[in-house]
Amino acid sequence: YHEDSVEKLFVLIISHSVYRSSANYYELLGVKSDATLEQIKDAFFDKSKKLHPDSDPSNPGLHTQFVHLNEAYRVLSRDVSRRDYDLRLRYQNSGGPSFRTSSSSTNSPSAEATESMRYWEQFRQAQPQENTAEEWEKRKKRNMRLVGYCVLTMLISLSAHYFGFRKLEEVHNNFMDEKDRVISEIYNESKERARVNGFKKQHEILRQKHAEFLERYKIRGNGEEK
Repeated sequence: YHEDSVEKLFVLIISHSVYRSSANYYELLGVKSDATLEQIKDAFFDKSKKLHPDSDPSNPGLHTQFVHLNEAYRVLSRDVSRRDYDLRLRYQNSGGPSFRTSSSSTNSPSAEATESMRYWEQFRQAQPQENTAEEWEKRKKRNMRLVGYCVLTMLISLSAHYFGFRKLEEVHNNFMDEKDRVISEIYNESKERARVNGFKKQHEILRQKHAEFLERYKIRGNGEEK
């Protein structure tokens, strides 16, 4: 399955390179060779909407056409690459010898196809190595140690939380007991003070009533009436 995928990629890369060497970028965009940059941009935007793969997911050929359209726009939207491309088209149409510019010499279709084949060949030659029983055993022990460390860390964390909660509960209970003791003491003192003050107040009221009674009935101190 791996080799079949690589073979399909080889065919796709080679066909893409051949298409690039024969396709006319102006015809792909639907513009003339003397079109302005704005005309090229407008044509690209119009065609990209129609050829975008999301516009028709059931049509797999849209992806290839969309890639070619982007390649044509990339070349024609830059002055240097467009000038080199125009020169190459001119020599090809005149039947002259193949023309190579500084930019096209490094990015020729054959060179790109060869480089792409060399790139994908390394994945084709690299076969997945099977793990031996010893390696599986080492990996298993390493994973078990990791699980043990995780469980130990979790137990330590739970223990710390438990004892910390117990200590906090003890401190809170001691604080509440001390608070209740202080409140009870203040209450008892207030109650006793009120009792004493109430007794004195009652005694004072009785003395005042007795004095008023004596004054009203003119009774002397020895009990004789005036």
